[in-house]
Amino acid sequence: MGVFSSVLLAIVTLVSLVYFYLRQKHAFWKNRGFPCKPNPKLLTGHLDPAVHGAYVNQELYHYTKARGERFIGISFFFMPLVVICDLELIKTILVKDFAVFHDRGMYNNPQADPLSGNLFSLDGQEWRTLRQKLTPTFTSGRMKQMFGTMLQVADRLREVLGAADQKTSFSAGREMKAVLARFTTDVIGTCAFGIECNSLADPDSEFLRYGNKVFQHKLSTMLKFIFIMMYMETAKRLGIKGTDDDVEAFFMKLVRETVEYREKHNVQRNDFLNLLLEIKNKGALSEPGHDGATGDGGSVTGTEHGMTMNELAAQVFIFFLAGFETSSTTMNFCLYELAKNPDIQERLREEINGAIEANGGQLTYDVAMNIAYLDQVINETLRKYPPLESVNRCPVRDYTIRGTTHVIPRGVLVQVPIYAIHHDPEYYPEPERFDPDRFTEEAVKARVPYTFLPFGEGPRICIGNRFGLMQVKVGLITMLRDFRFHPSNQTPDRITFDKNIAILSPSMGNYLHIEKL
Repeated sequence: MGVFSSVLLAIVTLVSLVYFYLRQKHAFWKNRGFPCKPNPKLLTGHLDPAVHGAYVNQELYHYTKARGERFIGISFFFMPLVVICDLELIKTILVKDFAVFHDRGMYNNPQADPLSGNLFSLDGQEWRTLRQKLTPTFTSGRMKQMFGTMLQVADRLREVLGAADQKTSFSAGREMKAVLARFTTDVIGTCAFGIECNSLADPDSEFLRYGNKVFQHKLSTMLKFIFIMMYMETAKRLGIKGTDDDVEAFFMKLVRETVEYREKHNVQRNDFLNLLLEIKNKGALSEPGHDGATGDGGSVTGTEHGMTMNELAAQVFIFFLAGFETSSTTMNFCLYELAKNPDIQERLREEINGAIEANGGQLTYDVAMNIAYLDQVINETLRKYPPLESVNRCPVRDYTIRGTTHVIPRGVLVQVPIYAIHHDPEYYPEPERFDPDRFTEEAVKARVPYTFLPFGEGPRICIGNRFGLMQVKVGLITMLRDFRFHPSNQTPDRITFDKNIAILSPSMGNYLHIEKL
């Protein structure tokens, strides 16, 4: 046999082995008699790389309900995954059986990848311990302390939009997605790091550049992600990092230098970093209004455990990421809908102005957080455009689904399709119509529970949702008090999502005409 024939035979043999290996992977659910969707693609399973995951899960959701099933097994690339469509089962997984489903199944390897050791990604007791320490940082009292700082950034947003009003034509409009990303970058930079990012003044700021980089997935990043999710333990043993080296270097250096400066000069600020420093040095936060002193002058002793610099940096990192893109896209989607629905915009503006006037013309934390129609508008935005289209949980042991004999094996991802539920006409008639009245007090009470999950649910609900909502409210109040927003000739009839970004983000800019009031 010649060399060419030998090489050809080797290639054919290898391809055949890979083919049968993948086919066996895709038969995971069928071999177990588990309800599953047939005909997975060889390399991508039931995913469609050409569209956003929200649309894929929506199709799976409707397919499952049409079959009368409560759940379905699919192939995520060639990894088994369960999509849950039944609301009672969702409640069971997120709340009732949380002891089994307390992990997200996210990759974390703090030894090799320090920034992965954050609250969002950690599992088990590590997550539980950290959650207990961080929960007091997001109380309403702590949020009030940051409110004034947020208003200062909002004043700069007002100036930027005022300048935009003079420069843009009615037809062309101003691109709002980028402006709002700059606003949230400055808010997070100030409230998390105590640093002036100046993104509103400088669109090329380092903060904004590195924040955007985390959410922009190149092909190489996606391939690494697939490998990590498929072979998580192997990835940990190999020391593979989910965070790019330059992103890690930027945030680690920033946090280290800021912490060293504050501790050297005893700097105290009403921001997230200051609260983390208290946890780092004392093991826990003191109650607001108390000095939190311990018997030895505030050092960590006994059973208390503070934070290492790497642990602290990881929490600041996830705080920045969680508040940066999700809040800016929520405001962006909201402005898009308000521009398309001028009657809703006018009513909201009247409600905002009325609430502030009733408080002597002062915008305070309590005023901002208690404008009922603003809550309705934001909730309808979060219904139609939830920041995360789904949430994952991962059982720590084999789990038999209640009322069935079907078993979800330990370590297999379970997915709750939030976007699909939010767009189910059974719960929200005409789901593509923007209608804040879906969230009146009466409408909410009448609706089936677990049909509105923008922040997840249960003990692992988003810990920073109060901060995120405050940021969105301050931004919207600031803009709507001084400006009216209209569609431009570049405003799409319907928003499509960028398939390369995990969270819901528009695939094109949001060009709106800004009218100064």
